[in-house]
Amino acid sequence: MQDTKQGTLDVDRDRRRVEVQTGSRLHFGLLDSVEPFGGLGVMVQSPQTRVTVSGSNAFVCEPEYRERFEEIAKGVVALLGCESLPPIKIQVDSQAEPHCGLGSGTQLSLAAAEASLRFLGVRQDPEQLALEVAQRGKRSAVGIHGYFHGGMIFESSIGDSSALNPIQTRTILPKSWCVAILKPSLEMGQVFGLSEVEKFSTLTAAPTALRDSLLKLATQDVIPAAQRGDFTAFSESLQVYNRTSGELFTSIQGGPYNGTEVALLIKWLVDRGVFGVGQSSWGPGVFAWFESDQHAETLMRRLPVGVKVIAMTHPLEHARVVSEQ
Repeated sequence: MQDTKQGTLDVDRDRRRVEVQTGSRLHFGLLDSVEPFGGLGVMVQSPQTRVTVSGSNAFVCEPEYRERFEEIAKGVVALLGCESLPPIKIQVDSQAEPHCGLGSGTQLSLAAAEASLRFLGVRQDPEQLALEVAQRGKRSAVGIHGYFHGGMIFESSIGDSSALNPIQTRTILPKSWCVAILKPSLEMGQVFGLSEVEKFSTLTAAPTALRDSLLKLATQDVIPAAQRGDFTAFSESLQVYNRTSGELFTSIQGGPYNGTEVALLIKWLVDRGVFGVGQSSWGPGVFAWFESDQHAETLMRRLPVGVKVIAMTHPLEHARVVSEQ
């Protein structure tokens, strides 16, 4: 496949297509506001991200993804030791709404990177694919481990910045549990890219007591409740964990949640007896867990005016799906 003399890739443009399909990541919160962070989150079935890679005369992708995918293609070039971008077409068939706390950027980048390499006949170590080709995982590794394994991921906070935090515990949540992902009616300042880097640069390490509390909530309450299928204990402890983790960012958010609209929506849900409520990552995506679809549908019929339902979905228990045609 690779022409080492010319430093280019010789691609059969009529060759198969490679499609990668993955879900979304809800992030329940970090253990600390400095490296190596650590944290807890889960993969859910939707919104879905689906990327297809096929042969082309040159490197092609939609303009809105050009900057992201060119960087990924450069990672492919560096890995394979060639000189020019691979003659492939990267097409985004579906994607989770960006900058809503769904980990859409990580899922999209991983899917594009893996589909590109597989199309070129390369099978890559997951950690190298994530760090060097997709260029993700600088802080939380929940979405990366979730992409490759599915389930609820508790990542260790013992490591260094040159490698992914390892999985400490992976838990499969009951299939019957469902989660509503909601978005407040008013737009808020979105946190991503350089603005996220700047915000983290202002933070100091969590007080020992706060960090210990988060670790205890995760390992002694949330995870054991999920493992034994105890929805009440899971949802109640998760809500406390999420709010407590949010306190790491009070100096930036003005409280445990990022903005008035998110805080008001969470209060509205809690006031109506909903548990397992919280902000995913920086928001504005808000999650609310239910023991069954029926319980969720009852609430969904009486949401405040203007609140957007991003998804009504279920835990994703398996890794991304790769189809090669």
